[in-house]
Amino acid sequence: MKKNKIYGWVFLDKPIGISSNAVLQKVRKIFGYCKAGYVGTLDPLASGFLPIALGDATKTIRYLENISKEYIFEVEWGVKTNTGDIEGIVEKTCEIYPSKENIKNAIKKFKGIYFQEPQKFSSKKINGIRAYKLARKNAKFELSKKKVTIFDLKLTYVLSKKRSLFYVNCSSGTYVRSLAEDIAKVSGTFATVTALKRIGFGDFNKKLISLDYLLSLVHSDELISVIKPLNLVFKNANEIILDENTIQHILNGRSIKMNHKKKVENRDFTLAKFKNEFIAIGYLRDNSFYPKKLLKV
Repeated sequence: MKKNKIYGWVFLDKPIGISSNAVLQKVRKIFGYCKAGYVGTLDPLASGFLPIALGDATKTIRYLENISKEYIFEVEWGVKTNTGDIEGIVEKTCEIYPSKENIKNAIKKFKGIYFQEPQKFSSKKINGIRAYKLARKNAKFELSKKKVTIFDLKLTYVLSKKRSLFYVNCSSGTYVRSLAEDIAKVSGTFATVTALKRIGFGDFNKKLISLDYLLSLVHSDELISVIKPLNLVFKNANEIILDENTIQHILNGRSIKMNHKKKVENRDFTLAKFKNEFIAIGYLRDNSFYPKKLLKV
């Protein structure tokens, strides 16, 4: 498969025990070391939905960064680690295990907007340095609380008096490990995340491709079929068709007047297509298209 033909998105089911970047490099190898990037880092402990952009589709990554995400996660009560999950060092323990009723009352406090302090072993940057790198060196630093939104949060199953399973639908930038610790704090105990799986990313199709399946398609004609085109990933976007008279204006970064008798709806995200290829992302205002990012040069 030629590099210049790779263009679109792959919705991967990241396995446990491997970093998001390591997965990305494996995917790049599968597709002939093409340009690639992902949205929404998953820790090695975490699994699930990892959207990966291939080729010039990497230019659209920034437009997916603020999409809401869904997770299922398991916590162990009465244990606090320095990382908020089982990969960390145990710092504190207690024998306080909240009841089902207490947990349900606690999670009510987190639905909607709340200010969350990110875990110190996170990818947040402090003066250009990742927080987890500073934490590993036992450096002293503080992370500012960040406003996040919890759209839905449920206790889905009580596994035992020490373990519970949750579902959360949250805004981008929410740290599930911090959420678990905050729920525990309200419940008068500690908690650490023992399992985490991302099961949803915005309104994207939840049918994911496993890394093993992707590897099995190497040198197969079916490999191209797993790549999702932009119009499926950005299915709520407007689409406009460019002709020979307007394509050069767009490539030169100039706006064009739409040749519609009926006024088109103003839209902040619009895809421009020329000869069945998406050429640019821009926005519509007063029957004119303004390009913001060229996808093909």
